[in-house]
Amino acid sequence: MQRDAESVHCAVPAGPGEVLLPFKVPIERLPEAKLFRSTWLSSSLLSLREHGDFERYLTHLAPEHRDAIVSSVAGQWLSTDVAIAHYAACGELGLSRADITERSREVTRHVHQTMLSIAVRLAREAGVTPWTIFGQLDRLWERIWQGGGVSVTKYGPKEAVVTIARWPCAALPYCRTAMPGVIHAIVEMFCRKAYIVDITRDRPHETISLRCSWA
Repeated sequence: MQRDAESVHCAVPAGPGEVLLPFKVPIERLPEAKLFRSTWLSSSLLSLREHGDFERYLTHLAPEHRDAIVSSVAGQWLSTDVAIAHYAACGELGLSRADITERSREVTRHVHQTMLSIAVRLAREAGVTPWTIFGQLDRLWERIWQGGGVSVTKYGPKEAVVTIARWPCAALPYCRTAMPGVIHAIVEMFCRKAYIVDITRDRPHETISLRCSWA
């Protein structure tokens, strides 16, 4: 019988683990994420249009951020307040967890063609594993966000915890559901099957922690 990934992989790993990718400074000294690259927003808006949700999304969008979002072009740096307004509106669409996860994967795969091109190149090299991209996650983060940070702790040959900190979007239920899909899409470029579970117990420093395992 196929194992249930949610039940098998949901526990917090035991022991201290090995820090593979540390935060650049102690977590309490990380600057909060204040800006993000609009390339990600453009891909998310494209997904909304493709699924027929864009007009309904606009009805939930905070008016003060509507012009910045609708008129944005790929490559701009926008305030994190814009990202929060965008994801808050997405959260009002009433999408299921499965739909949110799948759409986040779609958006991530689309962004791979531009912002994550380094990951695409690595994926084509022989012998590349998820550990390779885990060592690059801080660089990928900095292509999309100014401020905040990411760390990776290794707990086994095919098990890690990715922690994103000082990221205000972590407070939004939509983002807490979507981020596992983002990491899943990245990790599964380097393996046959990935399992990503949110194991965050509380959210000091605007954090989200994701347990990653793969086959």
